Amino acid sequence: MKRSYHCPKCNGILNPNVKIILKTERAGRSALLLFSPQPGNYHVIVPESFPLKKHDEVRFSCPLCARDLTSKHDPAMAEIRFATPGGQGGSVVFSRVFGHEETYFVTKEEVRSYGKHAASEGINFWGVGPRK
Repeated sequence: MKRSYHCPKCNGILNPNVKIILKTERAGRSALLLFSPQPGNYHVIVPESFPLKKHDEVRFSCPLCARDLTSKHDPAMAEIRFATPGGQGGSVVFSRVFGHEETYFVTKEEVRSYGKHAASEGINFWGVGPRK
């Protein structure tokens, strides 16, 4: 089942083909990065002219409307929306730190975590509980 990923601000499609496309900014420079739509796959295509090192914090924005994708629930994270052909949808919340593998798929029913840095308990998306 193929998920579609959308900007939470303009509802524009962020994965028009195989990869998710996000505008990324760091130290006054910007580039388009390509991400795998597969949960837990942290391979990112980064242009050679936009070098990133582990622990670099970046700002993500929509490549269509240019609005900031920083999560309102946790400023260390970015947030986009997803939908499946079956009608399920929710948010994808992921780290803004390059090399930090932490992603959450959040629906009304559950929070699924991916990545070696993801917390299995104590997730604080709604101001509830401590964040590890």
